[in-house]
Amino acid sequence: MAVSYSKIFWLYALLWAFAIILALSGLAFFERQNLVRELTVKSATLHRLASQRADQHDAHLTSLSAIFVAGGIERQDLLLDVAAAITRFYPRIVSVNVVPYDPPQPPIETQPGLSVQAREHVIELARRSTGTLQIEQMPDLPDHYLLVKRTPNSDAAQHGLALVIDARGLVATDDPFWDEPSAMLRLATPDGQTALVGKVSSGETGFSKPLGSVSQPLVFETALTFGLSDVLPFGKVLTVITLVTTLLGVSSLGLKQRARTKDAERRANLSAQETRLAHASRVNAMGEMASGMAHELAQPLTAILSQAQAGKHLARRGEVARLGTVLDDTVSQAQRAANILDRLRRWSKPNRAPSEACSVHEAAQSVQNLLAMEARTQGAIITLSLHGDPLFVDADPVELEQVVFNLVRNALDASDAAQVTISTHVDGRFVTLDVSDTGPGVPDQLKPRIFEPFVTGKPDGTGLGLALCQRLVEEMGGDIMLLDNSLQTTFRLSLPLTNKTVTS
Repeated sequence: MAVSYSKIFWLYALLWAFAIILALSGLAFFERQNLVRELTVKSATLHRLASQRADQHDAHLTSLSAIFVAGGIERQDLLLDVAAAITRFYPRIVSVNVVPYDPPQPPIETQPGLSVQAREHVIELARRSTGTLQIEQMPDLPDHYLLVKRTPNSDAAQHGLALVIDARGLVATDDPFWDEPSAMLRLATPDGQTALVGKVSSGETGFSKPLGSVSQPLVFETALTFGLSDVLPFGKVLTVITLVTTLLGVSSLGLKQRARTKDAERRANLSAQETRLAHASRVNAMGEMASGMAHELAQPLTAILSQAQAGKHLARRGEVARLGTVLDDTVSQAQRAANILDRLRRWSKPNRAPSEACSVHEAAQSVQNLLAMEARTQGAIITLSLHGDPLFVDADPVELEQVVFNLVRNALDASDAAQVTISTHVDGRFVTLDVSDTGPGVPDQLKPRIFEPFVTGKPDGTGLGLALCQRLVEEMGGDIMLLDNSLQTTFRLSLPLTNKTVTS
């Protein structure tokens, strides 16, 4: 009998140990996934914040250069007043400096000013510039960098305008997540070789992406190291061990049936909760889809109404021969509305249709044809400047066409008699499609938030078009941005070239 009890004891001991190991493995996996998700979300948030801060520097340099060119050396007090306000409201901008190419001329500087070596560096960067901003690490302040612009911005420039920027201020945040010893952050020069802020060792997971600033594409990197205490918190480990021991104890006392009953009740409660959560998710998705449908369908329906009115007018005048073109355009717009409804229907399914290798040039040409009549009515011109070779990307053809359609339609709405250009290029393994127009441009206060929902510069706009474009492009694995420092208002769409076999 003693031997029998001994065997049972060791059997339960082994079962208990196995259950503990299994439960702790699940806990470690769950905690790790939570930490990875948190790192991704926190990194993306701080990356967007740092990118917005970097874009502010371009605006400051443009304003300061205009003031200096207007006032010159004689009215340097105007420049110094504005520079003082900038450094006061933006502490990460340590100083504003105007350094003449001719050394005997005195520089114009806010405190603490520049060293002789730094001034020579500013002149070198300004002379190197061909119109674009220059960025390099400060020679005597490792965690600072210089952002230099020649002034005036032409070959006749005789001064270099420089901001000394504290790189730590770009990534400054009150989020306590970045104070954790396991979280690492690094901001490096555009070549990624020189660290301005922090360091990142080889962690288990990481985030790396250049800042979304054309002039300051500093490399933003984060990483997270996992210690035993991170994936197995003591309190939760103790809870798991206690729970497993209790369940095994209840089982050993012959309460298997009761345990199964409780387990069934628990599963029923979880199922009910999941049902409620799924219902809430469907309601939220329905609201988003309804807003998107209203915005997307407004375009083809408006065109159909316009074509129907034109057809009615032609019929009244007896110009039957011209009705065919009007009806063809009406059919095209109706088909476009049907395609939009089909796409929204497929979004409502659990699994979306797989992408396919579709032609970027065909999407551009289709949009030109769809908007040709509207462009003629407004006195506008839509011009195609396409790459010499066919370009294919992995995407839904209707979704790709919808993105290009929205960008071109926005360009036409920007001004009467707009000159709109759709151009394509190849950049490494990416296709870039630019939509440029000669309109008044995007207001400065809207640029940082141009892709946020409900942000619009149109009196009757919904603010959903560009937000939907960004969502579609991200689902295609690409990126969309508003280019800075371009002569025309330009939206750039970047998508990876397809690896699939293209059949003609």
